[in-house]
Amino acid sequence: MKSILLLVFFSAVVLLPGRAFSQNQKGEVKGKLLDVQHKEPLGYATIAVYTAQDTSLVTFRVSDEKGGFRVPSLAVNQPLRIVISMTGFKTYRKEFTLTPEQLNLDLGEIGMTMTDNVLGEVLISAETPPIIVRKDTLEFNANSFKTLPTALLEDLLKKLPGVTVDQAGDISVNGKRVNKILVDGKEFFGNDPKVASRNLPADMIEKVQVVNDPDAVRRDPDLPVNEIPQVINLKLKKGIKQGAFGKAYAGKGTGKLYEAGGILNVFRDTTQISLLGYSNSLNRPGFGFEDISRIGGFNRSGMNSIMVRSDGGFAVNGISFGGTEDGIQQSSGAGGNFNTILAKDLKLNLQYFFGGIDADLDQIVNSLQTLQEDTTNSRRSRDQFSRSLNHRIGGRLDWKIDSLTTFSITPGITFATTRTNQRQFTTTTGNFGVLANESDNRQVMESDNTTLSGETSYERLSRKKKGRSFNFFGNYNFNLGDQQQYYTITDRFYRPEASVDYTDQLRANEVNNTAVNTSFSFTEPFSKTLSAVARFNTEYFENQNLVNTYDGNNETGEYPYQILALSDEVERSGWRNYLTTSVKWKYKDLVLQPGVRFTLLNIENTFLKAQDIPQDYFYVFPSLTASWKGFNLSYNVNVREPSAADLQPVADYSNTLLVQEGNPALTPTISNSVNLNYRKFDAKRSINYWMYISGSISQDAVTRARTIDPETKVQTLRPVNTDGNWQFNANADVNKDYKFDGKRQFSLGASMWFNYTKSLILVNSVRSYGQNVSWNPTLRATMNLNDKLEFNETFTLGLRNSTYTSSGFKDISFVTRTSRTGVVVRLPKRVVWEANFDYSYNSNVAPGLRRDNGRLNVGVTFLFLKNDRAQLKFSVYDLLDQNIGAYRSIRENLVEDYQTVVLRRYGLVTFTYNIRNFGGKVGGTNTFFRF
Repeated sequence: MKSILLLVFFSAVVLLPGRAFSQNQKGEVKGKLLDVQHKEPLGYATIAVYTAQDTSLVTFRVSDEKGGFRVPSLAVNQPLRIVISMTGFKTYRKEFTLTPEQLNLDLGEIGMTMTDNVLGEVLISAETPPIIVRKDTLEFNANSFKTLPTALLEDLLKKLPGVTVDQAGDISVNGKRVNKILVDGKEFFGNDPKVASRNLPADMIEKVQVVNDPDAVRRDPDLPVNEIPQVINLKLKKGIKQGAFGKAYAGKGTGKLYEAGGILNVFRDTTQISLLGYSNSLNRPGFGFEDISRIGGFNRSGMNSIMVRSDGGFAVNGISFGGTEDGIQQSSGAGGNFNTILAKDLKLNLQYFFGGIDADLDQIVNSLQTLQEDTTNSRRSRDQFSRSLNHRIGGRLDWKIDSLTTFSITPGITFATTRTNQRQFTTTTGNFGVLANESDNRQVMESDNTTLSGETSYERLSRKKKGRSFNFFGNYNFNLGDQQQYYTITDRFYRPEASVDYTDQLRANEVNNTAVNTSFSFTEPFSKTLSAVARFNTEYFENQNLVNTYDGNNETGEYPYQILALSDEVERSGWRNYLTTSVKWKYKDLVLQPGVRFTLLNIENTFLKAQDIPQDYFYVFPSLTASWKGFNLSYNVNVREPSAADLQPVADYSNTLLVQEGNPALTPTISNSVNLNYRKFDAKRSINYWMYISGSISQDAVTRARTIDPETKVQTLRPVNTDGNWQFNANADVNKDYKFDGKRQFSLGASMWFNYTKSLILVNSVRSYGQNVSWNPTLRATMNLNDKLEFNETFTLGLRNSTYTSSGFKDISFVTRTSRTGVVVRLPKRVVWEANFDYSYNSNVAPGLRRDNGRLNVGVTFLFLKNDRAQLKFSVYDLLDQNIGAYRSIRENLVEDYQTVVLRRYGLVTFTYNIRNFGGKVGGTNTFFRF
């Protein structure tokens, strides 16, 4: 109901202004451009309409391929001037006034005459065309698009026709992604466009030029036109040579809540230094992911691993920047990043970061399993405190040896420590709520890990033959891990008769992993349409999993007695070798690349107390990639051997109600995968289409066979190989932008995500295929009225259905609804009002847990100091005091509902100072702390 009301409100906000606008009569002017000398239509010319009195821009259009143009929504009874311009032609001007009697003005055929001297033509500065289309360059005049004083380059780009910026900050022009932003033709901010788009002030920009990425075209001459990345080059009002950007903030909340942090990027010529530090107790990162990767410099040194949670927490290269744990968290971190050009085309990056989290978790988990003649229901209450601290030292060296050869290396080392103290109390019942067992599990875990990793790449293009190339890529990973797990468990069983078991043990697990992977590829063109590709991959790996289990001494508190039956060591080493040969054939828009992949696996599994198991496999599989216009298709077969932990024959009894065993007899999993995607941008209608389909069939997949004791309800998991496992995913998205006069912007979007999974379930030797079907349609809408009012709405409906081929398992279905509504009002001047409302609903949850949850966050921000650099924000989180951490998980025949204690309603006052200091006095942005 709440979601429906929100949609009704949104419709009223959007439609009512539309009705108000329709009451005012609007006219239009149209015509057709013709090259007088060659008698040909003149496409891609700029048609701009200004007010005749003060020459302020009203709107503009670009002529189509046939030279036609139409400029709608023009004011009536107002003197206007139309200015038509195109490089190499004389400018056409005409003043006119539309009246209620003559709303449409047809200029007919307009002859455009080539100019004798392009450089000699002088345009009135106020009439500078907002857009110029050249043969290979699209150029926007920044002054034609008005922005707020605090606007950044990203805000300017959002107002440019054909340019889209999504919520993540990714930029595309006419549907093609932008992968680099240059400043006066130079890479001042590395190769990540968001560093510039989210930090450069808009008032510094004079022109925005867009061209195809020449490096991408040189690397792959057969790249489809709609997939060629774009490069944006910024022409500044005054060149940047040195400066700084970033922000500092501090806030105090109710109770003991707080937040504080600062991030700064200082640059001089081509050298940048990034510094950051933060601390908060608000269950969120100190900075956004974009701040860390761009201002913090991670994109310059590389991101080997990324973990992002749905609630916003994230970690990069093993370093948490806050919000990556469950429960109530306190996060702190700091670090620095150095980037410079040592010599011509030689770039160096060095970095150090650390992050730490103290997390207090209070959680209830309800698990329900259906069997043929019985139902098992368990409820776990978990109280845990954990402390983790990670350090990372890394860097990157890029060397452009010449225009055809590049080399890079990215080393890094991470040190991680975790300490956890946990208590978990579990109650399990059977049919009719009959109590089966109770378990009090107390654990202390100490974990230390050291990881050394890196990547190396080399690329060489042929000077003599276009399309010939050689590539090398390698990566390595050395991991040393040591975990000490102390657990004392008291189990009470009530069936078949009452009994008590007491366990006091230490499980020491030492894990050492080594992986070195290399890849060589060579491309040889035979003609413009035919080429051959050969790729050789070789991987060496070595895994060690050592488990020693000890019994405790109640009197001394030590663990002197080794339990030999629960101690063993698995060592696995071997080689994976792949040889892929393929032929690439191109005909117009069609590119086909069929191939054959030869796979050789040589694995040696060594056990301390069991016989060694050698595994030698040889496979020959086909592969195919194809592209046609916006469609891309790929088919491949992957081979994945089981992990060393799954091979470990020693059972894990750290949870005596859920014992986990290994299986040394596991064989590799073979997966056949097909992927199809389609992307198209309709420039004329500003509509972006995207579609993705993937499917896979797995042979010898690893399935957890589950055994449940009918009396005690103790469960045992054991990995086994199974067939008949399917997975199919589909996603489609369409988005349309409406931009009027640079003042009114609307965006409407819809998407559909579909997932089908078929997997074998083994419970108490009963075989059943579980089929899970999920539908998630989503509607999106945004509105921006002259930066005074912003509104956005996202509504998602979730339909989940799980069915089973065995009558012993109960089918499950439920519906979820989630919505997010955001409103921003900038009235009066320098005052910003904000409100966000998140709502979620689940039709089927366990008894005692809530079905719905609404979270309303509100705030007001006061802007002051020069260029609104300072902000004082008063906000209230969870104003309705309804926030809960709840979600549902379905796997096999198991339904689990999680409910976690999270932060509830609190108030917060935060002061933020935005640092914008750039060389040259442009729009007042050249000072550091000048008020």
